[in-house]
Amino acid sequence: MEKKFNLQKIGEKRYSLDARGLVCPYPQLLTMRALGSLSSDDVLEVILDNPPSVRDIPPALRAKGYEVSETERVEKGTWKIVVQTKK
Repeated sequence: MEKKFNLQKIGEKRYSLDARGLVCPYPQLLTMRALGSLSSDDVLEVILDNPPSVRDIPPALRAKGYEVSETERVEKGTWKIVVQTKK
């Protein structure tokens, strides 16, 4: 599953999902699927390059009870959204 969804463990209870190159709704769908596969209190960093996804994913995650702790531009055309899984 990790390769299929580009989900990688990057630290203790911390994972990264590379959703670059995908357009809506796929980044959001993969983010939700990845969050569903993680344990309580894990952190997911979603890397993406689709501006509508950057705009739409954080409020959608908050509406489902996830804590979005960070949304930042990491380089031109690429953003990172940091999400805490549900407790």
